[in-house]
Amino acid sequence: MNVFKAISGFRRSLPTILGAGACLAVLIGGSQPVFSAEEKELVFAGFGGSLQRALQATVIPAFEKKYGVKVIYVTGTSNQILAKVKAQRTSPQIDVIWANDTTHYQGKAEQLYAKLDPAKVPNLSQVYDFAKDPDGYGIVMGIQALGIEYNTQVFKEKGWAPPTSWMDFWDAKYKGHVVFYNMPIGYTNLLFLKIAELNGGSIDNLEPAWTKVRELIPNALAFVDPPAQVDALFGTGSAWIGFNGSARVHDFAGTGAPVAMVLPKEGGILYPQQFDIVANAPHPDLAQRFIDFTISPESQKQIAESMLLGPVNKTVKLDDAAAAKVPYGEKNVSALLNLNIGPINKDLQNLTARWTSLIGGH
Repeated sequence: MNVFKAISGFRRSLPTILGAGACLAVLIGGSQPVFSAEEKELVFAGFGGSLQRALQATVIPAFEKKYGVKVIYVTGTSNQILAKVKAQRTSPQIDVIWANDTTHYQGKAEQLYAKLDPAKVPNLSQVYDFAKDPDGYGIVMGIQALGIEYNTQVFKEKGWAPPTSWMDFWDAKYKGHVVFYNMPIGYTNLLFLKIAELNGGSIDNLEPAWTKVRELIPNALAFVDPPAQVDALFGTGSAWIGFNGSARVHDFAGTGAPVAMVLPKEGGILYPQQFDIVANAPHPDLAQRFIDFTISPESQKQIAESMLLGPVNKTVKLDDAAAAKVPYGEKNVSALLNLNIGPINKDLQNLTARWTSLIGGH
């Protein structure tokens, strides 16, 4: 079932050598951005697993071929990557990082990122407004819909209809079989706010969410961190219901796993993934070029088809098979809840400590 339909039915030019060959100007759409001819490699820090394999099979080799450069891929989780950028603040070794909403916010607040230069990133004009940072830092390079993941085999055996609400996690029939990501996982930070809102709270009053998490503990099979753990629990049949990003669910389902995703009646949640340029990066001009290449129509199509991340370039055209697996099209994308969790990100260390204390050894 297509859940996204369900919620709404270089130019090329000859290079010009400037000075003694120190800079190379490439004409794109009438603009003339310049990058150093000495920049022959780009250091990119990104997620591992299937997302890394997909990026290294599509966008990265195409970028390397176009500009005659080498991309060095450094693997880590979003939190590990941000920690590396912090540790290297005085002598950055990374050019571009793959961030989520939380690490983008944290790095920006600590002035770890550089602004995009619109003259060097002309494809910005084709990107949805929500994908652009209001202060010009980084870009959303793809989106997931955060929804409910459920075990289709178990639901079929029990004759249950698919879940319909975020509040279904508290249904007694799922006792001992609910899997939840821990805070500070980005998915959890977003859902935590939504749970607060659904129970009379708000971004300024998260107490109702704390109450509901406490009430959830008896229903929980496990509170986990890495997505691989979620996959393992669903794969063994132990997990019956949980929440996840659309790319994660569709990728796992593609292996034959008995999982599917639904967007609840209260709304699926927009989950952005950003690329950020590190402040004082060793290859700053090439980093700008990489951002522009990533949000081009061609790259965005590849990202949607291989990484199952919805395109943020409005001109991208997907076939029905690809469109069924990603948030796609202005109407479908705008139907997702675009939550502002800035205050949660700002206080994440304290909130995470409270979460850990509450969850304990569960």
